[in-house]
Amino acid sequence: MTELPRVAMRKVSSGPFRGMVVVGSTLDHFLENDGDPDSLFQHSDSLLKSTHSTRSALAKLISFRGNSESEWIYVKEFRYKGVVHSLKHLFGKHRAQVMWKVSWHLLKYSIPVPEPEGYLLKQKGPICLGGYYFSKALRGCPSLHELTEDLAQLNERLDSGGLSRVAAHYVAALHNTGATHGDLKWTNILVDEKENQLWLIDLDASSIYRGHPGPKVIARDLARFVLSGLEAGVDGTILAGFLNHYSQHRNLTLKDIEGPMMKVLQKLRKRHEKKLQSML
Repeated sequence: MTELPRVAMRKVSSGPFRGMVVVGSTLDHFLENDGDPDSLFQHSDSLLKSTHSTRSALAKLISFRGNSESEWIYVKEFRYKGVVHSLKHLFGKHRAQVMWKVSWHLLKYSIPVPEPEGYLLKQKGPICLGGYYFSKALRGCPSLHELTEDLAQLNERLDSGGLSRVAAHYVAALHNTGATHGDLKWTNILVDEKENQLWLIDLDASSIYRGHPGPKVIARDLARFVLSGLEAGVDGTILAGFLNHYSQHRNLTLKDIEGPMMKVLQKLRKRHEKKLQSML
């Protein structure tokens, strides 16, 4: 476990917004100057993804008061999906709060995730009209999925380049902290091209358990990772090597993890096939 540097945080309670922010951060400066989170999505060139339930973007903001320099931050919005869904935060954590909590948890164990800057919930009485999560941006870091466009080169990097072993190390370390990712597909793993470093992103489906999650609990993470590789055409021996390295890091046998993982993998594959057929 790594001792995190002391980070001052403050509660946000302004208008309809409630949340937490790192004091002195780019986001803190933005909010102190009455910044509107929705404005961060107005430039189409900064938009990364937009669906009926979420959208994400990179935004360039002035970093500190009195400093003309600017800094990129990442923002993910969770959109309003109806009254019933908007009341769920009363009985558990909102997905923006989950990203905040899990990110700090993983950083404590030196798991590479973008450094959090804050989260906001937009409320009207008990109804949550939406949520925002903010972190420092990782620019120039393609996802593992993007790297599959040059499959031959990626297979080389995963195998002899050691990227598969790096991935196995961090996924095992993630699970050893008592956490699961929940959506460990290759679009949610970024690669630092300069240092062969991996970063885990999009942690809103993550969970933290008491003690180490067992094979059945971690099966979904492993199945999503393997299925992403298979669908991209990655060499099966490389994916088998990933599972082997993973099991060694967690002091498990392949038999311990393959059974539960294959059950989840088969279900996910059928679901993906149905989705693909519906699009044709």
